[in-house]
Amino acid sequence: MTKASLINNDKNNVDLLLEPIKDGETISALTIKELIGASDFKDLYVNENNIKNAIAELNDVLKPLQEKQVGREIRYQVLERIDATINISIESDEMEASAEITTAQGGQHLTAKAILTAAQEAGVKKGFSKEHLVKLAQLAAKEAPNNQVVMQIASGKVAINGKDAVIKPLVESAQTRILKPKKREDGSVDMRDLGDIICVKVGDPLAKKIPLTQGKQGYTVTATPLEPEPGNDIELISGEGTCISAKNENILVSEKVGLPKLIDNGMEVDEIYKIKDVTVATGNINFTGSVMIEGDVTEGMTVIASGDITVGGFVESATLEAGGDITISGGIIGRKYDVEKTEVTDVAMSVNISAKGSIFAKYGQYAQINCGQDVRIENQLLHSILNINGRLWLGKEETADGKLIGGYIKAGTSVQAGMVGATAGSNTIINFEHKILKFKEQIHDVEEKLKATSESTTELKNAVNKLKKLPKDKAKPELLTKVVASYQVHAKEMGIILEEKASLETNLQDYMCSVYILANEKLYHGVEMIVGDFHDRSRREYGPSKMRYYERKIHIEALVHSE
Repeated sequence: MTKASLINNDKNNVDLLLEPIKDGETISALTIKELIGASDFKDLYVNENNIKNAIAELNDVLKPLQEKQVGREIRYQVLERIDATINISIESDEMEASAEITTAQGGQHLTAKAILTAAQEAGVKKGFSKEHLVKLAQLAAKEAPNNQVVMQIASGKVAINGKDAVIKPLVESAQTRILKPKKREDGSVDMRDLGDIICVKVGDPLAKKIPLTQGKQGYTVTATPLEPEPGNDIELISGEGTCISAKNENILVSEKVGLPKLIDNGMEVDEIYKIKDVTVATGNINFTGSVMIEGDVTEGMTVIASGDITVGGFVESATLEAGGDITISGGIIGRKYDVEKTEVTDVAMSVNISAKGSIFAKYGQYAQINCGQDVRIENQLLHSILNINGRLWLGKEETADGKLIGGYIKAGTSVQAGMVGATAGSNTIINFEHKILKFKEQIHDVEEKLKATSESTTELKNAVNKLKKLPKDKAKPELLTKVVASYQVHAKEMGIILEEKASLETNLQDYMCSVYILANEKLYHGVEMIVGDFHDRSRREYGPSKMRYYERKIHIEALVHSE
């Protein structure tokens, strides 16, 4: 029988050696592969063509031989030791680079250093992970021959944009202080202890500007720098009673003794008038600055301040007017009034709270509230009349979980509470008319302007037509040129006015679709929402719901709270 063996050659590969003996038995390609599979060379690359060539030549040699006659040896290289190969790919944004290794077939494995070198030669210059290089080399060495192993070996670094400049208050405002009442030693809260730290002295630091940062430069794996966007700058504003420190341009200090108040990008200091209670004994208060009342404002009293008003106790059937914010630690209590059976224009509540800024109170009932910004009532608001430009929020600072029962509310943006309305079906009317009326006024003004311009344009157009129809001997070309030019100016102005009108109408619709009533727990029947000429009311009890306007109708939608 022909002998077949595998032997190393001088190229460190393996040859197939055939010693032909004619005896009737044949050797096939399958026989050779079985020989390779049983040898120490099974992981090497198999040259299929050379195996076929060797078998073909063997048959040619055996053909003329006599039985048992030995022919010449046949030798072909059929197995090759192939080293591992590597392909480096760089993402289009150059923020990642990966290596794909085709594992060795009896040849040399790639070391971590070799992978690094290949990546560098491919253009990867930065962001290598030593851990990944070592891990990839180890995985490829363990993987079966002629398989692919892929791993990310380098990553770029995204530029970190700079931080915006911010203004950090260094003192508490009166409202901040009252919303965090002082705890007693036994753990209870003293709602009337406002503390002395609200008042500042001359030279006290009030606010600090933390300058913008430039950010940190990033890079791609090809070492292209990625420049960060610097933060936005803001100016530290020195309000009334404050100035920029002579020692540090980023520090705002007080110029007088008074009450610190937050303003946009800065602070101001009001003169402060501090009193225990406002009663018949003290008389009414009318003060240029801020007023701090440690206790209550009793029935029939009036407090007017150009700045903030801070009340540690209750306001009962009294009047408060502030040029800034009003903060009431207790409640706003008016005398009971049958609001539902009286026209809103005829209602005169016994307690009136009015602020150009925001208003906060623990609770309110039978109150008239006018506010230039937002109103927050922590617990509940009953049968009151509100006229506010901003938002009405019933509940804690972070969660609208309070109750709104009855009353007539004109709001600017939204009304949010835990429960809106009551099981008794008390009428709760919420009207978003402030901005709508302003938009309508603006649209009316634009329409008047459009009407006037249209009339002038028509007159000029008629004049142009008349001048063009004049016979040549009476033609007035200079006058025609002037009239045409004037007509063109008016026509262009009409186009601008029409665009202005379209923009206002779009903004009006956008606003109408942006306002809403939110009931995080219950929406009872009898809650009416008015948005311009559109209104509707709830006719049954709902779970968590949102009332809003769209597509010329008021809709009530169920809220889905995510866990």
